[in-house]
Amino acid sequence: MSTRERPSRAQLLRLLAGQRRLLGDVPRLEPYQVAFLQDTATMRAVLKSRQLGFSWLFALEAVISVCTRPKSRAIFVSLNREEAQEKVLYAREIVEALPEKWRPQISHASRLALEFADGSRITSHPCTAPRGRSAADVYLDELAFYRDDLGVYRGALPVISRGGRLVLASTPFGQRGVFWSQCRASMQTGKLHVVPWWRCSWLCVDPGRAAQAAEELDTPARVARFGTDRLKEIYEAMDLEGFQQEYECAFVDAQASWIPYEEIMPCVVEQMPIAATAAGLGQVDGELFAGFDVGRRRNASELVVLERAGGRFTVRMADTLRQAEYRAQKQCLEELMSVRGGVVRRLCIDATGLGANLAEDLARAFPMRVEPVLLTAGVKESLAVALRIAFQNRDLLIPADREFIAQVHAVRRVVTAAGHARFDADDEGASHADKFWALALALHAGLKPRPQVTARRL
Repeated sequence: MSTRERPSRAQLLRLLAGQRRLLGDVPRLEPYQVAFLQDTATMRAVLKSRQLGFSWLFALEAVISVCTRPKSRAIFVSLNREEAQEKVLYAREIVEALPEKWRPQISHASRLALEFADGSRITSHPCTAPRGRSAADVYLDELAFYRDDLGVYRGALPVISRGGRLVLASTPFGQRGVFWSQCRASMQTGKLHVVPWWRCSWLCVDPGRAAQAAEELDTPARVARFGTDRLKEIYEAMDLEGFQQEYECAFVDAQASWIPYEEIMPCVVEQMPIAATAAGLGQVDGELFAGFDVGRRRNASELVVLERAGGRFTVRMADTLRQAEYRAQKQCLEELMSVRGGVVRRLCIDATGLGANLAEDLARAFPMRVEPVLLTAGVKESLAVALRIAFQNRDLLIPADREFIAQVHAVRRVVTAAGHARFDADDEGASHADKFWALALALHAGLKPRPQVTARRL
């Protein structure tokens, strides 16, 4: 329709408080969500836990602006294309759930944009600096993970110079970058939205009581006392440091990591085609090499497949096999090695402990193409050094995936009392670096000449 009643912001917020259809799976707005929507500051910084619904909240605020302000503009910047599309989908669902008298007419829709009859626009970009001559509200979501975080941040400032507002939001990603520095500055003024897991009702059994008591407890006690079953499962599946960074808003010191963020981030590609299954690798033109780390802790194994082209390696598949039995793991790797008559040139597989039988069986099935690798301390050091050199030389490209980046960063180099180097994740009880070793094995499979670090069981 060409004309409609334009509601006030207060009317829309009251509607949100009472209409379940607008909120989707969320029974009501959380207090931290209301606080964000009521914050009228030109620049807002949000230090947040994972899985708190901020992508949906940003879409909601953008739709509120479309409903209340003619020719409003909102620009979302996300870590990757999938998350960029998700925000536009949320926005469209919210628009369609509005009462007809207030519903703005969509004149054009795509996966990355919504245009409205009154000239308003919502656009979404995967990790690129926003551009535009007119005023806009700009949302930089997961800013800490951007490869060029400073460039994106600087690009956003001219957009809001003519009006509009800027949101900087992220989970922490080490003591580095624009987001960390802006959070430190906002903490000084008391204008930072800090939202750990215990402020969220689907992660915390009693957010009201936790708001008073949670910060006085250490992480294990907090999780035991206030965590939902879902939160406890997440905690059990992660190392302590990773959980504190991902869910408790802790900026973890990155100095001890073997491969620092400064070497990882230049190798991150925002729009990288990743095969969902082995069959999808049949479309890749270059030579393929794979690494498989057999899970010992938490019953998870990791598979990484690299394409080699012009001396550079690019991740083309990354798959996690959780609680997979021997037969399922073997079938997965047999399918991989059979794709397009053998497009995967070599698979290096962890042959230590639980992986020994799997490695031997696959080596017999695919002679000269499957290489069992015993992950001794010396072998781990050789693999870790080769992997770091590849990152330093920017010869290895990885996807813009938080979990993948975090696991590459999780490995530390520790010198033992005997003077030997040991490479492993920080928390021995909950290793969270299996992707690191799968990636290192895949790289080893594709390097020419390959270092002689393997040993086969006879």
